[in-house]
Amino acid sequence: MLDFNPSGKKTILSVDGGGMRGLIPVAMLAELEAMTGKPAYELFDMVGGTSTGAIIAGGLALHLSAHEILEQIYKSRLPGAFPPDTLLGNLATYIRFIFNGLRYLYDLEPFRQALQPLALGRSLGDLQQPIFFATTKDVRSGDTYYMVSAGPGRAAFADWPLSGAVAASGAAPIYFPPVAGNLIDGGVGVYANPCLAVATEAMEYIGSAEEFVDDNVILISIGTGFAPRERDDGVASRYSLFDWVNYVILSGIDDAALQQVFVTRAIYSGRLDFRRYNPLLSRASIERDLDVPTGGLPDPAQLTLSSRRPEQIALMEAIGRAYARKLDWTREHVMPWDTPGGQPRQDMSTFPVDWAKTPFR
Repeated sequence: MLDFNPSGKKTILSVDGGGMRGLIPVAMLAELEAMTGKPAYELFDMVGGTSTGAIIAGGLALHLSAHEILEQIYKSRLPGAFPPDTLLGNLATYIRFIFNGLRYLYDLEPFRQALQPLALGRSLGDLQQPIFFATTKDVRSGDTYYMVSAGPGRAAFADWPLSGAVAASGAAPIYFPPVAGNLIDGGVGVYANPCLAVATEAMEYIGSAEEFVDDNVILISIGTGFAPRERDDGVASRYSLFDWVNYVILSGIDDAALQQVFVTRAIYSGRLDFRRYNPLLSRASIERDLDVPTGGLPDPAQLTLSSRRPEQIALMEAIGRAYARKLDWTREHVMPWDTPGGQPRQDMSTFPVDWAKTPFR
């Protein structure tokens, strides 16, 4: 059996946002359970997440295994939070979107129903081990709230229902209305990847009370997959308003997630063992590096927050499990570009600038 923590250090899990693409990290954790012979909630002392990552963290905090979260929420219930992905279903969605004033695509009630395994009348103050952490943003003040079940931040959120906290963390604007009228997805801003927030909460605020001290912590950060967004040379000169809005949103999310990784490593690499995992969602990489056949399956690069067709669900589970099997879970201080099938690191040499084509020379 695999033992990724033979020295018995304190372990922290951080999971990114990404909607239905949360299937990828939860499938990775289910595979890790199979390799270790232990449920994931026994493998981690603290579990944190944003949006879909908060769903996973909430399930683990309630002592659901990753396998149970995968089957009971992501494969069974969460697809029902969205209308059928058919021509008629999508048409009905956009008609409702127009008639509700372009406020949100999906009603909150089906999402609440999808979180039923977390609706056990439990509040954050009831949670013990592992420690729960999630982010949400309050539109009134613009502040990000760091919802936590231990340490000095616990008192502010002790009476918050766990299911409500998780729903607030996942209430993505345009997709869902705000929870309690004001709380939206914690990924609005820079915390779609909450690894820095989790590290700060554990090391600076909870600290020695839970033995989160220097040289005694492993922080595992898992993404929901990196979709390549390479564009043809010069295409931006033909972009319309819609193209730029789409680019700014998607690029901003990716940039923020990666910057959280770099900043966490810069601040804490000398104090804890930081490991970042995130698979590359390209057909070539998945077939070559993960040995997952994709013929006849959807394009992995097109997987989105609302990908819920059975073949998309099967593909995301296959990617997560295969990537988990390829990882060396014992390797310290690892980045995704150090892993088979992981998100690559790019620099200026990948896309050189041809100044000869411009008047600026």
